Formats: sequence, structure tokens, C-alpha cells
Amino acid sequence: MNYNKSLNLLKDLPQKLNKFYIKNSKNILKINNKSKNNKIYDPVTNLDKAFEELIRHIIIKKFPKDAILGEEFSEKYSDNDYKWYVDPIDGTRAFMVGAPTWSNLVGLTYKNQAVLGLANFPALNKFYINDQKKSYLINNKKTSLTTSKETDPKKCKIIGHLHEILFLKKYDKKIKKIISSVSYFGAATFDALNFCLLAEGKIEAVIEINLKPFDIVPLIPIIEKAGGMVSTWDNKSPIEGGNILATSNKKLHDKILTMLKSSN
Repeated sequence: MNYNKSLNLLKDLPQKLNKFYIKNSKNILKINNKSKNNKIYDPVTNLDKAFEELIRHIIIKKFPKDAILGEEFSEKYSDNDYKWYVDPIDGTRAFMVGAPTWSNLVGLTYKNQAVLGLANFPALNKFYINDQKKSYLINNKKTSLTTSKETDPKKCKIIGHLHEILFLKKYDKKIKKIISSVSYFGAATFDALNFCLLAEGKIEAVIEINLKPFDIVPLIPIIEKAGGMVSTWDNKSPIEGGNILATSNKKLHDKILTMLKSSN
């Protein structure tokens, strides 16, 4: 695979996306609910779509034959082994109210394996990225990331971004099992930033419900190259999304998977 060319595209993206954000941040924000279920609020803004159009344009210009799966537009199919995943604004609710924790997520899979990821935070002026060996935080400097080595759930900081009430009720027993088994459990709504904090070693686990592929694929290689693990709750590949568990190390991952499995 042409690894360096793909990595260079991701390295160059934050500057372009941040410049675009500054230019368009004062425009009137148009908001719609794209959910067909009136019990779920799934907002989308005109800037979600504008960001994705820009990212798609950049990818297609460099890699016209690659597939693209994005949140706001139809999938671009391909016969080759490369597929880009785009979540133009992860954390639209935060973006709408002016909280700085939203991000642009872009990831690449090769032969259905997540190999590269970018989580760019324009309002925080930082981004997370990985190469073949490591993951990094880039703000005013470049910092190599390493996940926590803690394996005792009682001593771990765990975040559960359980934002969809219908799904939360469905998995109520499993979530209660986790909460009762650990000492530090927070229901934070930082979206992709939760996973990035895990890669930094600041927390040990993130438990999520009903993620789409473009929500998680860009974050998988960032977490894994920092030393962490990502899977579904039933220990399958997270590439297709679903209920996701991300942890800082294999021993902790196995322990939390056991908790989830035993809570039927």
C-alpha cells in the first residue's frame, strides 16, 4: 500500500480544515434533524455537509479510485482495497452550542483493516494521528502517546458515552454491571475526545453504544498504535461499528468483556 502518500494527506488536513472552519464559523448555522425516528434527535448542520464535501474533494483529488464512506453523503464505491471513512463533525451537538470538543474524523482501511486515523479538533487547536509505529498528539509540539498499563477495573477511569436513551434501556443490565464493578465511571459527552484521552493514557476505557463505522474507524489505529485495544462488546472487529469497547491494554479489555458478557 502507498502508506506515506496517505499519511501525508492526513498530516496536511488539519491546517486546511482549521482554515475552512475559521472562514465559515461566523456563517448562519442551519440545523435539521435527519432521524426518521421522532424519538431520537440526530442533528445535522450546513457545516457538517460543507466539511464533508471539502474532505471528499481532497481525498478524490489524491486518490480518485479509493472508496469513501461518509456520514452525510452517499458512499463512493471502489474495486480496490482502500476505503476512507469520514465523520465531518463528530460531536455535532457540542458544535451547535459552541463547546470546543467536536472534531473532524478521517480514517483509512486497507483490506478491511484500519491503518490510519486522524482526529482533528479545530476549536482546541490540536489533532491526534498515527503512523505505522506510533500515535501522536500534535498541538504546539509533537507528543508520542502511550496508553495506561492499569489492569484493575476498580482503579480505572471509564467513560460511557451512552447518549441514545432507547439503546441505553436495551442494555441497561450490562451498563449497571459495569457501573457496580468499577470505582470511576463517568457518562461524558466528549465524543471522539473520549477515545483520544484513552490514547493519551488519561483514562482506561470507553464504552459506547450504536456507533457507525465512520464514528470509530478513524480512532481505531490511533488507539491501537498507542497500545490500546478496540472491539465490539462480543469481541469482534469494530470496523462495522456497533456497540464498542476501547481499552488501554489487553488484560483490562478481557476483564471488561467478561463483565459485558455476564450481564444478560
